[in-house]
Amino acid sequence: MEELVEGLVEEILLHLPPGDPVSLLRTATVCRSWCRIMSAPGFRRRFGQRHRTAPMLGFLDNRKVAVQDDCFVGYVGYAVGFAPATPFRPRRSEHRDHRVLDSRHGRVLLTSMPWDPELEVWDPFTDELRELPEVPLPSPITWNAAVVCADYGACDHLVCRRGPFLVVFLDADGAKMRVHVYSSEAGAWSEPSYGPPSPEDGIEMVPSALVGNALCFLIDATNSILKYDLATRNMSVIHLPPNFVSDFKVLMTMGDGGLGFAMVERSTLWVCSMQTDPQGDDFWVPVRSIELGFDAGSINNDCVAFAPGVEVLFVGTEDGWFSIDLKSGRVRELVYCNAWTYALVPYMSFYTPDLHQYGVVPV
Repeated sequence: MEELVEGLVEEILLHLPPGDPVSLLRTATVCRSWCRIMSAPGFRRRFGQRHRTAPMLGFLDNRKVAVQDDCFVGYVGYAVGFAPATPFRPRRSEHRDHRVLDSRHGRVLLTSMPWDPELEVWDPFTDELRELPEVPLPSPITWNAAVVCADYGACDHLVCRRGPFLVVFLDADGAKMRVHVYSSEAGAWSEPSYGPPSPEDGIEMVPSALVGNALCFLIDATNSILKYDLATRNMSVIHLPPNFVSDFKVLMTMGDGGLGFAMVERSTLWVCSMQTDPQGDDFWVPVRSIELGFDAGSINNDCVAFAPGVEVLFVGTEDGWFSIDLKSGRVRELVYCNAWTYALVPYMSFYTPDLHQYGVVPV
């Protein structure tokens, strides 16, 4: 009978909202048996399997901040902040003199400001900050980087936040683009892999898209994408449609797991998906258009973001930040961003609280 009751209780707990860790924490304090259920090793995985799509807990935002010292008054500095979209709050609310580059599988990739690539991987739940060794390059001028679970091909990414990870660093200062990969298990960078010729105008420092085993980076001004295969370490270039010309583009992982991109032309958002014909040739197909109610002329390249799984796009303009639901077409203004916010990176992860952190110990 006791096993039956505990099974029913666990089923109830698995239906609690994935974006509200506070409700899980409060539930754990009801009684010792409930706390024991939530602390079992398999609960976190079953919780993820039940909900499948990780919730968007909030946004990491690159912001300008006022700084005063002996030399400057009102000098503008930089910081990474966290804007919550759920009751979750990280232990640290701000990282001064940093910029967020990427977030994936519960991890956050930061770099120091200004632009030297001093990289760190941050866990907002535990506040663990892992400093990466210096990238084995002279100071690169144009580059981007991404963080990904080390078991990218086999993992379902439900409970891998505390596991090993990779950081992929792409630069384009030489004759060819090159990639170095950092492994948290090895604690070191790999030898470089070389790919196609470097673009004349460099690499966009906007979040990449993970498509299967490949990371895709947007290449500046050449209307193309650099695809890096994590398994083979090969690089290739994917061209965007020549008739889709816009200063505002963002790469996306589509609902079917394929590659997509969104762009704004005047006041219309276009969403395109890459398809493959029977001969194995890739081509782009427009799948959605949404009237935004504002003009693309006020959008900056950095002011774009996409939340995979929940299918929401974020756009920053001179008048404010807006969210665009690609399923419903609804456009909403974000009230927690202001003129000091110049880029957003959605933070998505499953979170079941560390009960010991809150003094809740199962018996």
